[in-house]
Amino acid sequence: MADTPQQIQYDKDFAAFNDAMQAADPASRIKIKAEFDLKYPKGRPGSPDMSGLTASLGFVLSRALLDDPTYGKGKGGLQEVYDLWAAGDETAALNAYFQSNYYLKLGKTAASRYSLKLNQPEVYAADEAAYISGQKNRLFKLGVRVDDNELTNLLKKAFSGNLTDTQLDSSIALTNSYGGKFGGTILGQMQDFKNLARSYGLSYTEAKYNQWGADLFANRITDSEVEEAIKVESASKYPGFADQIMKGVTMDALASSYKSSMATILEIDADSIGYNDPTLMKALQYKGFEKTKEAGGSQVMPLWQFESDLRSDARWQFTNNARDTIDSMQYKVMKDWGLM
Repeated sequence: MADTPQQIQYDKDFAAFNDAMQAADPASRIKIKAEFDLKYPKGRPGSPDMSGLTASLGFVLSRALLDDPTYGKGKGGLQEVYDLWAAGDETAALNAYFQSNYYLKLGKTAASRYSLKLNQPEVYAADEAAYISGQKNRLFKLGVRVDDNELTNLLKKAFSGNLTDTQLDSSIALTNSYGGKFGGTILGQMQDFKNLARSYGLSYTEAKYNQWGADLFANRITDSEVEEAIKVESASKYPGFADQIMKGVTMDALASSYKSSMATILEIDADSIGYNDPTLMKALQYKGFEKTKEAGGSQVMPLWQFESDLRSDARWQFTNNARDTIDSMQYKVMKDWGLM
C-alpha cells in the first residue's frame, strides 16, 4: 500500500527534524524536539501509536533500530517487539523486549549510546571524540604508553560498551604495545618502590619495577601488596632484624648505628656506605649463637663486636685511627721495656 500524503509529509519533516537535531547545540535540541512532538504527538500518521511503547521501554524504537542487523532483525530482535505491539499485544511485546538481545546484552548507558549511534551518528561521533580525548589525557597523566591506533580502537569499544576505567585499564594491559615504558604517575610509583626497596636494604632490576608498574595499572596488585613483598624479602635477607622489619622499621634505621661506627672507625662518609659493602653486610646478616626467646636473645651482631671487626677491615690500616693506635702501642711497649 502506498504511503498517504500525510505519511510522506511526516517522513520529510522527520528527516528535517533529524538534520536539525544533529546540527543543533544541546540547549536547542530540547526546543526542536518539543516542536516536532507537538506537531506529531502520535508519531507517523497511520502507524500504530508508539507513545505507550515508548513510555514502557523508556526509549524510542526508531526505524534505524528496527532495521539494525545486530539488535533489530532476526530472533530476539527489536522488530519482534514492534510487531507484537503493532498487533495489539502489549504484554507479549514487553515480554519480548525483556528477552531481546538489546535488553540482555546492553546496559542502560551502552544501549543509549548504541541508539544514539544509529539515530544521530554525528552527535555520537562528537561524544565519542570527547570521551577518547578525556581518556587519553587521563592515561597520559598516569604515564601509560600504548600505540595510539591500538589505544584509539580500544577506547571506541570502551565508549560503546560503557566500560568503567578499571575495566578499560585491564583491557589496555592486554594490548601488544603495553608494558614497555611508563611515565607520569606510574613512573613516580615505580620510583617510590625503588626508594622503599633501598631503605630496606634491597635492590631489583628495572624489569621488576616495570612489572610492578604494569600490574598496578592493570589492578592486579596494590601498593600495599608491593610494600609487603619488599618487607618480607628484607626480613628474609636480614633474619636477625626480621621482627622489626615486619613492623615497618626500615634497614636504614636499623643499620644507622653500624654505619655510624664504620664512618668513625674507617674515617669514611656515612652516606657513601651502601648495602653492597661486604663488612656492613657481614654484620647485618650475622648468624651468631641464637639464644632462647625466653632469655630475650637474638642473632643481631653486637655493636662492640662489629667495631672490633672493623679493625680487621683492610681500609682501617690507612686511617688516622690506625696510626694513632699503633703509635700508642709502640709507646707503651717502649715504656714497658724501659726505653722511654
